[in-house]
Amino acid sequence: MKFLGHSHHGENERGQILVLLALVMPILVLFSALAVDVGFAYVTKARLSKAVDAACLIGMKNLSQGQATAQTLALNSFNANYPTTTLDASPPVVNISFSTNAVGSQLINVNATATIRTFFMQYLPQWKTLTVKESAQATRATLVMSLVLDRSGSMKSNGGGTALISAAPSFVQDFSTTDYMAMISFASNATVDVAMANNNITNITNKLNGWNQGTFAGGTFGPGGVTFAKTQEDGENPPGNVVKVMVYFTDGHVNTVQDTFACTSSWGNTLYNYGGYDSGGSCHFLDPSSGTDWGSLVSGNPPHQPTPNCTGVTTFYSWQNKQQEVFSANNIAPEARYRALQTANAMLNEGVVIYSIGLGSDIDQTFLKELANDPSSPTYDPTLPQGLAVFAPDCPSSTCTQELNQVFQTIASKILLRLTQ
Repeated sequence: MKFLGHSHHGENERGQILVLLALVMPILVLFSALAVDVGFAYVTKARLSKAVDAACLIGMKNLSQGQATAQTLALNSFNANYPTTTLDASPPVVNISFSTNAVGSQLINVNATATIRTFFMQYLPQWKTLTVKESAQATRATLVMSLVLDRSGSMKSNGGGTALISAAPSFVQDFSTTDYMAMISFASNATVDVAMANNNITNITNKLNGWNQGTFAGGTFGPGGVTFAKTQEDGENPPGNVVKVMVYFTDGHVNTVQDTFACTSSWGNTLYNYGGYDSGGSCHFLDPSSGTDWGSLVSGNPPHQPTPNCTGVTTFYSWQNKQQEVFSANNIAPEARYRALQTANAMLNEGVVIYSIGLGSDIDQTFLKELANDPSSPTYDPTLPQGLAVFAPDCPSSTCTQELNQVFQTIASKILLRLTQ
C-alpha cells in the first residue's frame, strides 16, 4: 500500500492571505479615512459656507449703523449659523473686513477657517486635524431713492402728521451717506424739498424735523409728487451697480391734477392745479407753486395777477377717457389716479422699484398696489420690477406712530436686501 505524503498547500494559502491582508489593510484604512474624514470635511465646508454667506448679508444690511456695529452683527450671525461642535478641534477663526471697489461700491469680505478632528486619519500624526476654509464677499449697490410724502390736510386730523415726522427720519437713517436721496412732498401742490444728492440723510432729517401740524393742509396732488420723483431719479446716474427706488406715502386718495389752460383773457396760458376733493364738492383752482386757493376760473380772485378773468375755459382734457370733461371732483379724482399710475409705469419700465405706504382706513389700497406693481395688484406685471404696498390701518390711534415706524422699517429691510448681492 502506498502512503501519500502530508501537503503544505493549504497552509501556504493561509499564509499568503495574511500577507495580502497586511498589505491591503492600510489601503482599506485610507479609503475609510477618505470616506469618513473627507466626508466630514465636506459637511463642515457646507456649514462654513452658509455661515459666511449669512454674515456677509447681515453685515452689509447693517453697514449704515457703522462698521463696528455691522462687524459685531455679522460675527453674531456667523456664530448662530456655525455653532461649535465636538467635531471642531477649536473654535473657527473669522475675519471680517470692509472696503470699496473701483467704482466706489461698498464691499464686505468674510473669511473663516475651521479646524476639525479626524477619525481614521488621526493615526497619521500629520493628519490629526483637517483645516477647512471658506470666504464670501457682498457688494452693496448704490441707492438712488426718492421719498415722496403726503402733507395734505387730513394728515393733521388723523395723527398721521405726528407719526410721519417720527417715522420718516428713522427710515432715512437706515441708509448710507454714499446713497443718493431726494425728498418730495405734496398737498395742493408738490415740491422738491431736498434735491437728489448723496450724503443727504442729515438734510432730509432736518427738513422733517422742521415740520409741524401747520405743515399739513390742502388737497392731495399725488401725480405731482410722482412726477417730481421721476425727474429726480432720471437726473442721477452714479457709476457702478445702482438700485433706483421710489417710496410713496399717503393717507388718502389722489384728487388734484395740473394743466395749463389757454385763457382767452389777457392772462393767456396759465398753469393751474385743480381738484381738492375725492368726490362731490366743488373744484378748487390752486397756485401750483404755493398751493394757495385761487377760487374760481371765472372771477377775478386775488392774488391772481393780472386781475382779468380766465374766460373761455370750462372743461379739462381727460387723458384717461380721451375727451373734454367738466370740472368736478367725480371727474378729476379718477384722472389724478390715472396720471399718477401712468408716470409710475414709466418709472417701472426704467427699472425703478416702487414701494407704497398707506396710512389709516381711508386709502385706495388698489391704487397703491398698482403703483408699486405689488404681486397682489390686479394689474401686476411680472416683467417689471416687483415692489410692495404696505399699510398702517390703525391711525388714528395711540399706536399710530409705532405702527408707521414698523411699516417704514419693513420697507427699509426690503430695500437693503435689494442693495446687497
